[in-house]
Amino acid sequence: MKRIVLLILAALFLISCAGTQVAQRTDSSRYERGVWHRIKEGQTLWRISKTYRVDLEALKDANEIEDVVHIAQGTWIFIPGASKLLYVQGNVESSPEEATLDFVWPTSGEVVRSYGKEKNDFNYGIDIDLRGNENILATQSGTVVLSGKIRGYGPTLIIEHDNNFCSLYSKNLRILVKEGETVRRSQVVGKPESNGGSAQRIVHYELFHEGKSINPLYYLP
Repeated sequence: MKRIVLLILAALFLISCAGTQVAQRTDSSRYERGVWHRIKEGQTLWRISKTYRVDLEALKDANEIEDVVHIAQGTWIFIPGASKLLYVQGNVESSPEEATLDFVWPTSGEVVRSYGKEKNDFNYGIDIDLRGNENILATQSGTVVLSGKIRGYGPTLIIEHDNNFCSLYSKNLRILVKEGETVRRSQVVGKPESNGGSAQRIVHYELFHEGKSINPLYYLP
């Protein structure tokens, strides 16, 4: 419902501005200036935040976004503080089949929850039991684009790879790398961490191509 309201407000705003790119808010919110950006194929929220140099949390709060990872193509979002629209890299011409990389598993262990729908929920990745494991590995070389906490995910690491692939690691994770850092395939990027009571420790792993969630089991050896 919030997304529908946001889309309607964005459309009304664009009509009233008659093509003007800069948004001047007239309400009493703390945002007095900004632009509306429509998410295109392959664009991710963290890449948008980096392009506009806006903190990811500020972007999330300005648009009342709960899930910062899975944002539908075509969604309008407000970029607080921006003065003009910017090009955000996203689209590539290759398909997942043409652009496969030699991924490795983020850790050894049993997959205790698979990708896909379960009852009224949808798991966008896989959950791996960390029992007996001491390291969490980068599944492919790349650049760290997010290292911090995300609501609903907890400690979260996102690595951008070649051919517009991205990997995400979260849950019982102590992150050992920082944003902007280059990592190698199989490099230790995290350690298992207790979740405060449960005996089971889990790493949640997601894989994206062109900003779209894909089943990691199709690409892991």
